[in-house]
Amino acid sequence: MSHFAWDFHAYYAAADAALAGKSFVGVSTGLPGVSYVYPPIAVVLFLPQTAIGGMQLAYAIQTCLNVITAVALSVLVVRTIEANGASLTSIDRLLIVGFCVGSAPVMAIYGQGQVDMLIALALAGAFLALERDRQALAGFALAGAALVKVFPVVLGLWLVWRRAWRAVATSVATGITGLAVGWAWFGLDAYWRYLDVLSGRSRIAEFGGTVSPNFFAMSLYRPFSQLFPTVDPSLYAVLAVCLVAPSIALGARGDRKFTDRLTTYLVAITAMLLASPASNALYVVYVYFPVLCLLFVDTSTQRQSLLLAGTLAIGVPVQPAQLAAVLSVAAVPAEISVAILSVAREVLTVISLPALGLSVVLVWSALQGIQRQEGSPVDIPPSRAD
Repeated sequence: MSHFAWDFHAYYAAADAALAGKSFVGVSTGLPGVSYVYPPIAVVLFLPQTAIGGMQLAYAIQTCLNVITAVALSVLVVRTIEANGASLTSIDRLLIVGFCVGSAPVMAIYGQGQVDMLIALALAGAFLALERDRQALAGFALAGAALVKVFPVVLGLWLVWRRAWRAVATSVATGITGLAVGWAWFGLDAYWRYLDVLSGRSRIAEFGGTVSPNFFAMSLYRPFSQLFPTVDPSLYAVLAVCLVAPSIALGARGDRKFTDRLTTYLVAITAMLLASPASNALYVVYVYFPVLCLLFVDTSTQRQSLLLAGTLAIGVPVQPAQLAAVLSVAAVPAEISVAILSVAREVLTVISLPALGLSVVLVWSALQGIQRQEGSPVDIPPSRAD
């Protein structure tokens, strides 16, 4: 079965029902496992394109918006790199734009009609807004992302770490306002249905025992399910937090330079993705802004090859079926293909390639924190947002 416009069917069905004044949370799309499971207020994002015409036109508009957002993200990356003293060649710019606009996770977002590029742009904008001491904008951007994909709410802890109290206050106010508007617009019953549908769609139970290498989940819950198959999956959250905590502590050491603060932001997003059971391979686009900027801005370290390896891995969400297709097209002898696929299935059952890439990025960030602790030079004054 094709997954083309898979997620957008849920968005469109929900928006169409909302326009008709009907119940839309959890509305059936006719596709297995596809329903609207987002906060009720988020449906507002899809009302304009749905009101214009049918499913095909709405999806085309959504795709155009995704491409525009991806281009905007690449522009932010390029401008941020150059604004912080790095010189980019034309090839560098093309590579950055190509990665932001045409990497495998981004192409999957286009195909499914998802909104993850918008979330990635909001997260990038939040960091830059805070760097420019525009705290209200930073708080608004983070809260807006959380009103769509909920779990970015944990990035509020990053605002607290930055002591950006006005941003924290704005974020809380925006979140409460968004929920209140949704309540007034769609009724309290929509939120009760949302909580009910969400509880039934939890992925935690799916990690019990073994997990298929084709399962789209990307978090640390996957390796935990293989290493600790008899442990209650609900305890994996505690294990995940314990595993990422040392890297968070090391990566967050100091904020004397722009790269220090950006590394801490990268750590926060990466840890969020690895520790959340809801993460899938498309969510890696959330780290595109910090990881690409750090690849070009901080070139003094000997560990850039490690960061580059992690970055390349997160952009290749390979599954056994895809690998088999590549081997077939390449006319690889059958006995070699069987051996490669056997190893690939074993590895990808334990950990997906994007999750492995994020883990490498987290290790790089921890090593950077250790280097800062040992006494790296200070060339840019701190820009605390308090």
